[in-house]
Amino acid sequence: MKEVLAGAALGLSLAAPPGPVMAVMATAASRGRSRESIVTALGAISADAVWLSLVTLGFITFLGNHPRAVGGLGLGGACLLLWMAYGAYRSARAGLGESKLRGSYRLGLLTVLTSPFSFAWWMANGALLLATLGWGGIAGMFSSLVLYSFVITYAFGWMGSRFRHTANAIAYISVVMLAGFGFYVAHRSVQLLAFYSVLPV
Repeated sequence: MKEVLAGAALGLSLAAPPGPVMAVMATAASRGRSRESIVTALGAISADAVWLSLVTLGFITFLGNHPRAVGGLGLGGACLLLWMAYGAYRSARAGLGESKLRGSYRLGLLTVLTSPFSFAWWMANGALLLATLGWGGIAGMFSSLVLYSFVITYAFGWMGSRFRHTANAIAYISVVMLAGFGFYVAHRSVQLLAFYSVLPV
């Protein structure tokens, strides 16, 4: 039981910080599209399961030893985030009408799979999770991720349906978050590629 609770706490450390997936979920949920929000979250959780598999197979260590590959992955993720920011901006401009930003299972999956932040989290915590908490900890972590996704979805849905202008305010906050993450990831990825391009192979 202790391992399950520790895994659940570790899962919250992965899900709780505001990020791109939460921005998309918040926009969808606050506009009454709870199913879309949850499906996006499930895509992100599936991507975390992929990262876990890579940890188990040792491939994440290979990536850690090849920073240029991580830099290239980050550039792809940055492009995705900036495209999402543009969609969020069009959604905010549209008000409560037809939204131009649509969450989906694939969007959640690709966002986490191309995220250097997710790579860094699994690089730091993946081996610990497997070695010290075992399958009980893994079950606790993914259970907390699923539960947190439902709680956040219905919390944003409650705010959006009860307070005027909340949904639009959340949409504009999402624009800032997505664009900010996109530019930051692009900057760090370019730095990584530039630094290692001057080193001998």
